[in-house]
Amino acid sequence: MLPDYPEALRRAFARNLLRRALQIVRGENVLIDTWSATLPWAITVSEEARAMGAQPLLSVHDEAAYWRGLEAAPDSQVGRVGEHQWAALKASDAFVFFYGPMDTTREEAVPPVVSRRTEANNHEMMRLVQKYRVRTLRWDLGRTSAVWARRYGIDLANWRRELVEAAMLDPSGMQRDGTRIAHRLRAGRELRITHRNGTDLTLRLGHRRPRVDDGIIDKRDVREGAIMTVIPSGVTSVTVDERFAEGSFVSNHTGVFWAEARETPIPPTRWTFRDGRLADVDRGIGGRRLRRAIAALGNPHIPPGLISVGLNPRISNIPLLFDQSRGTITLEIGQNDQRGGRTRTPHLVAYADLTGGSLSVDGEALVDRGHLVTR
Repeated sequence: MLPDYPEALRRAFARNLLRRALQIVRGENVLIDTWSATLPWAITVSEEARAMGAQPLLSVHDEAAYWRGLEAAPDSQVGRVGEHQWAALKASDAFVFFYGPMDTTREEAVPPVVSRRTEANNHEMMRLVQKYRVRTLRWDLGRTSAVWARRYGIDLANWRRELVEAAMLDPSGMQRDGTRIAHRLRAGRELRITHRNGTDLTLRLGHRRPRVDDGIIDKRDVREGAIMTVIPSGVTSVTVDERFAEGSFVSNHTGVFWAEARETPIPPTRWTFRDGRLADVDRGIGGRRLRRAIAALGNPHIPPGLISVGLNPRISNIPLLFDQSRGTITLEIGQNDQRGGRTRTPHLVAYADLTGGSLSVDGEALVDRGHLVTR
């Protein structure tokens, strides 16, 4: 169960989400989808949308009923979504998704055939969001658990606190900083990352369009198809030239990799690159986990995929959003075609985070020992 949160806090959250992040205007249709754990937050968002002159529609998934249904429903019905639910999404201007269920341990025990059906629904949701240009935000308070907190080595209460506080930040500063960094990443040719822990990695940029995820979905984002984000937000990222990488990247924060649709945390690790590929991984716990995943795929060529710089000053403790902590440098390897890159296979993605590091483009510093260079 989640703690009880004051109505005033939920109200401030809803206003920031609707007014700043989604930029809702009078007359728009807002679909709000929630699980029972986050229902109080969803109700407040619905009430605030109505007060702004928008038309909210609230959809609720009761967690207890969901698990009973998995046990009792025929296999053919498990994971299915009706056309009426897709119709609501198609008719919406904005979509607020409070992610669930909360019992992630039980979810991980679900048979793979059921998980694949759920994934298919997620893909269909993403397809419709893109096709109909539905401005979409996802919030993960309803996914926090003591089990996952232990898995990532963090404090559960701090994790939840940051999910709320970082989502209420005025995003205008992140938009300004992220745009400046994006300009240099697109115009530059060579990127270097260093840290006193032994990190010294050189990558090449391919004049590709960076993504600025600043917590705002405005008209420009809609035109460019960048219409879905997770809140809290705050990162500028770009895919790199997959043919070149030389040196080592030594992370100092818990990272993660996905292989065969499974998410696995990896403790800090060292990645060494030669001739544009991952040539060596250290022998620690994180390295062993990643080695096993790569071996299971037949030891394929793993190229560099993406680099990012964090923008959010209120994030430090959120799993899967460590990369958005202000000044954090993140390296992603493997498949990057869904981010504008050219690597389609193997179906492995891993990322590692570096705090306190420096990043320069063509000799110009963008991050200096963990601090954004704002000049």
